[in-house]
Amino acid sequence: MEQSANDLISQFNQGNSRAYTTIYNLCAPSIYYFAKRFVGDREVAEDITADTFIKLFRLHANFDSLINIRAFLRITTRNACLNYLRDLKSKDQQRKDLLYLLTQDQEKGFPEDQYQAELLQRIYDEIEKLPKKCRQVFKLAFMDGLGNEEIAELLHINYQSVKNQKTRALKILRLALLNRGLLAAILIRLYKLF
Repeated sequence: MEQSANDLISQFNQGNSRAYTTIYNLCAPSIYYFAKRFVGDREVAEDITADTFIKLFRLHANFDSLINIRAFLRITTRNACLNYLRDLKSKDQQRKDLLYLLTQDQEKGFPEDQYQAELLQRIYDEIEKLPKKCRQVFKLAFMDGLGNEEIAELLHINYQSVKNQKTRALKILRLALLNRGLLAAILIRLYKLF
C-alpha cells in the first residue's frame, strides 16, 4: 500500500488526471460532509467541495503525501466555509442597514432621495471608468467588503499589488470627483449623516 500511495502522489504531482480522480474519489465524500456540517446547506457544500478540489488540482505539484493533501483539503474547506458564513452574516447586516436607510429616506422626502440617487449614479459612473484592474480591486474591496488577502487570492495577484491598486483607484476617483465638483457634495452629504 505504501508503494502504491507513493506512486499515486508521484503521478498526481505530474498532473495525471487518473491520479487526481483517485484522490478525488478517496477524499471528496468526507470533504463534502465536513462542509455540509459546517454551512448546513447541500448546494453550498457541493460548491465549496468543487472549489476546494479545483484549488488542489491547481497546486498538484506541491504535495508529497496523501496526508498533506487531506490536510490541505480540510483547511481549504474550513476557510471557504468560514468565508461563506462571514459573507452571509455581512449580507444579512447589509440588508438590515438598507432597510433602516429606506425607512429613514421615507421621512426625508423624494427630492432628497432623487439628489442622493443622482450623486450615487455619478460616483458609480466614475468607478466604471477606472482601469480594469483598479476597478476590480475597488469593487471587491469597497463594494463586496473583501480583505486584501482575499482579493489577492481571487485575482491571482500579490498582496502589495492589491494595496497599490486600491490606492491608485482612490486617487483617480478623488481627482475625477474633484474635477466634476462632486467631491464637495459628497463631503457635505457625509457631514450631514454624522
